[in-house]
Amino acid sequence: MSSKIAVFMFSIIIAGVAMLPGQAKAEEQVSVGNAFIEAFDKKDEAAMVNIIKTRAAEVPEEVKGMIEYAVSPGANPQEQDFLFNIAGMMAQIFSKNTGDERLLAAVRMNYQTVIDKRKGSGGGGGGGVSKDTLEKITKDITELGKGDWHVTVIRMDAEGGLDMEIDVKESTGGELTPHIERAKSDAAKKIVAKHLPNVKKGKIVWTSAGVGLKTVFVE
Repeated sequence: MSSKIAVFMFSIIIAGVAMLPGQAKAEEQVSVGNAFIEAFDKKDEAAMVNIIKTRAAEVPEEVKGMIEYAVSPGANPQEQDFLFNIAGMMAQIFSKNTGDERLLAAVRMNYQTVIDKRKGSGGGGGGGVSKDTLEKITKDITELGKGDWHVTVIRMDAEGGLDMEIDVKESTGGELTPHIERAKSDAAKKIVAKHLPNVKKGKIVWTSAGVGLKTVFVE
């Protein structure tokens, strides 16, 4: 499915969930997206939930704007992963509060389109990584995630940076996640350093059911 088709379908879904009875009137000073990101930066999950609950009428259009930019030609992979991460969490809370899962499904569909496009441009296997190294990294990452993590992409980009993606079982974690602990993401970086000692830049991305969870950078 092309990104244009995905965004078109996303727009149709938005039209069906944008206005629900009894939802709070929008605050003018700060957008719901910016307010949510501020709470996210502070790791204040209670505030994140409250923002979506009290400003639910604004959420579909805000998420739509994030996704439209994320799938646009001007967005780089880091921007895409961040925006899908935020949009996915907003949509998850929205779904729990309203019982309407269409917004979350639309986010997942669009993110999967982005991931498929990346793989189609050379990502699925281990571009620039030997088979032996690929198998070792995959084994160590799977063990680190206790069987709940599955490496879907390991490749080197045109500038010699690592591009690695890990799929996480949807059933793991807590309220807004699956949750990726700092200690485990740091351990994943050490696994990369162990098997690819010459790699000095790149990123590791965790996703679940098409929603970005966390991104760490190899430096």
